[in-house]
Amino acid sequence: MVTFTGFSALCIARGMGEGSELICCDTSEEWTSLGVPFWEEAGVADRIDLRIAPAIETLRSIEDDGGFDLAFIDADKSSYIAYAEELLRLVRPGGLNLVDNVLWFGAVADLEINDERILEIRAFNEWAKAHPRCQNVMLPIGDGLTLIRVL
Repeated sequence: MVTFTGFSALCIARGMGEGSELICCDTSEEWTSLGVPFWEEAGVADRIDLRIAPAIETLRSIEDDGGFDLAFIDADKSSYIAYAEELLRLVRPGGLNLVDNVLWFGAVADLEINDERILEIRAFNEWAKAHPRCQNVMLPIGDGLTLIRVL
């Protein structure tokens, strides 16, 4: 997951069991450093492995295949497909990929809007719908959240 200020990481880490690990990806030490004190205060800092590098490099460097239970993508939209493809290797069958911003304030459904970001999100949505290892549902909450069950 991309970390930004660490709020989502905090929420996920609080729901994880003892001995679990959350790998967080981001390129900004400045932004991620805002979340670290809150992780420590909540007692979950030991569960969070923050990696400062481009997320696609981090994902590709992980040799474990099929061991993740859950992944959360909320990052640069142009890389959603690349992240999701790497996560198909890393998330175990039956595990989940959660993908944020798949409706982008409803603009994805407005076919008259064709800016680059909207086209990237539409391409991801089509990829997820068509991929044989993805069973998914799109929830119209917030900016849209797709839950992908890895087959």
